Formats: sequence, structure tokens, C-alpha cells
Amino acid sequence: MKLGKLAILTAVLTVALVSGWSSPGEAITLPACDNFICAFDGDFAVMSLPFAGVRVPSSPGIIKDGVVLYTGPGGGPVTTNPAGMDHVYPSLNGACPPNCGFSTTTTPDPGQVAPFAGDVAGSWDSTLTAFIGFLNGSTPLFFFQQNDTNSGPQAGTDFSCPGSTSQQDVCLYASLTLVDLQDSNNNVVFEFESPTRLFTDGPDPLTDGIATLPNEFVLAKGDVCLGGTGAQVNCDGSEGLVVVGPVNHNLGADEAAYVGFSFILNGLLATCAAEGVNTANCPWDSLSIRFDLTDINNGFEQLFILTGDQLTQIPVPVPGSLILLGAGLVGLGASTWRRRQRG
Repeated sequence: MKLGKLAILTAVLTVALVSGWSSPGEAITLPACDNFICAFDGDFAVMSLPFAGVRVPSSPGIIKDGVVLYTGPGGGPVTTNPAGMDHVYPSLNGACPPNCGFSTTTTPDPGQVAPFAGDVAGSWDSTLTAFIGFLNGSTPLFFFQQNDTNSGPQAGTDFSCPGSTSQQDVCLYASLTLVDLQDSNNNVVFEFESPTRLFTDGPDPLTDGIATLPNEFVLAKGDVCLGGTGAQVNCDGSEGLVVVGPVNHNLGADEAAYVGFSFILNGLLATCAAEGVNTANCPWDSLSIRFDLTDINNGFEQLFILTGDQLTQIPVPVPGSLILLGAGLVGLGASTWRRRQRG
């Protein structure tokens, strides 16, 4: 975001508060974040659903009313997003050669559900009006489902996945851009990138909206272990005491492992819903999402968006040690909100 646009951000956050738009804690039923269930990767808070004790089924019948960005061979069996959005990118499927990779930047555009301005190659796109209509007053939740081979050592790397140690591990990068078709100086970029930070450290202040790969890939481990502060550590103890874990995140084809959300993005979307698209405080017309995956060896990972109203949770027991360690840590609070600058 350009420095001169900080006033816009101040305005949108103010409008979001007075418009009655629900905050994430009010609009969804996920538990409050702390350092043991959430972390920050760039501009996005990311919740581990297994650590949070939450199960989110992700079979085609469950997510059919959501917005699906990446799924199944040929983009099926979920193929229809709302009008004004792109179709679905087809996921890699089956035992592809060791460590395949996917990027929207190198994959043919999936095409439009219906013609709209703002659709570009190299990203999944939607008009902002269609996206806000889909949200219907709620906030977007970005879910990732991990479905790699569940055992065995890493079989070499065709695509760089920093820190990967087993066949279960994958790496991800993503960015979401709010696009002003009349003046690109108003564009705002939100990045999902490494390094991973403790939730209480807040968003990374150094994101620049530019994909620097492989350095900015986020490692998604199959088996995850946490140390005493909530930071992820190697499960073999080589990085210090393992306090919690290992906890499996390579959950297969029918259950999401992670959910991401951005508090500031939610505020901007709230303002656009309240004041209208392409207005003084909401100059954007569309949004574009780029995402990259590496070290995929089994296929049928999924990336999809649900809202609080569409989220169905099945509670599962939370490890007692996790509850004890989480007690007293700083939870979800306004102090973690940070304004971002784009150079």
C-alpha cells in the first residue's frame, strides 16, 4: 500500500467499527487464537485446526456452497463458483513424479463462470461485488487441505521446499491483491509468506507484496511439534524440548488442516460492503489470488473459502498439555492489528 493511502486504511477501519460488521471472533465460532494454535505468516493469521481441536470436513459435498480455488482433477467434482468469479484450478492428482509443484502463474487460467472485468492470467480472480455478495456480511476463511504421502523419507526435490524432512511435507505461498482497475497505485497486496511468527508478535511488518521464492515458502509439516513458547520445532528434539506433539496435519482428502484469515482484509471488505465498490474508501473493483505449492507427491490438496455461516465444526478432544500451556497466553486482541505499508 502506498504511504499516501494510509488515510484510506484508517477510514475503512473506522467504518468497519461503526457499520456493525462482525469481527472474526463474533462472526465465526473458531476458538480464540494464542501462540499454541495460531501463528502469523506474513499478513495472515493461520490457525492449526488439529491443535485447535476443530475438524472441518472438506469433501466435495461439504464445500460445494463455498468458493473453491483448487481441487480435484479437471477442477472437479466441485466446478461451479458464483458468477463474477473464475472457475476452479485443477489440482495435481495421483502419484505424480517426486515432488511436483503447482503455481497459478504457470497454469492455464481456469476461465470465468461468467464474463467480468478484472480477470487476468496467472491468478484466481473475482469481482469484488461477487466476493462481497458471497460473504453476505461474514468474513472469508481460507482453508487448506494437505494430502501427501503419509510415510517415508523425502525422495529428492524437483521444487524447493525449505525445511522439508519427509514425504508428508509441502510448502505454500499465496498473495491476495485488491485491484483498482482505474489506478493501480491504490492496489493493496496481502501476502501469506514465511518466516512464521508467533501469533502474539503480530503480522510481519516487512511484507512487500513481491513473491520471493523459494525463500518465502511456508513449510506445512505433516507431523507438527511445538516447543515451550508455541514455536514449531523438529519432532526429533534437535531444536530443543518438544512440549506438544507430534500432531498430524496431513489429514487426507476429506479434512482441512489449516485456516487463514486477515484482520485488516476483513476491515477493508467490511467498508466495501457498507459503502459500495469503487467508492472513495473502497476504490477497488476486483481481487486476485496467486498461490504456489511445492513438493506435492500424492495430489488432491484443496484450497477453498468458506464463511462463518457455512462453517461446520466437529469438536475433538484437545490434548490436556496444550490447554495448560495455552492458559495465560495473550489471546486474540486488537493489539495484534497493524497497519501495513506497501512500497
